[in-house]
Amino acid sequence: MIRLKQLLREMTDSDLKRILEKIRNKQFKLFGQGDNGRVYEIEGEDKLFKITTEQEEYQVAEVIVNRYSEFTTFIPVYYVDGNNMYVMAKASELSGKQRDNIDQFIENYKNYARSEGGEVSIFDYLDADGARDTDVRFVNFLRALQRDVQKTGISDLDLDLDFKTDNIMVWNNKLVMIDW
Repeated sequence: MIRLKQLLREMTDSDLKRILEKIRNKQFKLFGQGDNGRVYEIEGEDKLFKITTEQEEYQVAEVIVNRYSEFTTFIPVYYVDGNNMYVMAKASELSGKQRDNIDQFIENYKNYARSEGGEVSIFDYLDADGARDTDVRFVNFLRALQRDVQKTGISDLDLDLDFKTDNIMVWNNKLVMIDW
């Protein structure tokens, strides 16, 4: 049975056509950019689109497109163009406390990685007692993210995951990765 809540999160074909038409007509503005791409805000919409130069990032978008109920720790992706662009939901900033918790976890993870002297994932750190002093809600997010990363079937995504505070936001009252 499809729940109303799930239907409200999905895009209809007419929504997608409208958004793609706005993109074709250049009805957007730069929202932000990073090392591997640019994100644009679509005029009058609560959706963004990203053009990425990172093939693995696009590969993840291809796997998770229209599968938010299966991949709940990634920002919903509604459309991929078969090349390097995808349309996604627009998320909200983290609270100061959330940001501080994530920053502390990442700092502890970096120390752990240095002590291990090799390539380790955030999940390796989490499994090695990294959750001891970490907020339980954040640990639950990380465990769910670990399952989602494994479900993608993308080799070494756990090691290549661009896990940093700037790539985590809030969507639908839940933490999500907005860049990976």
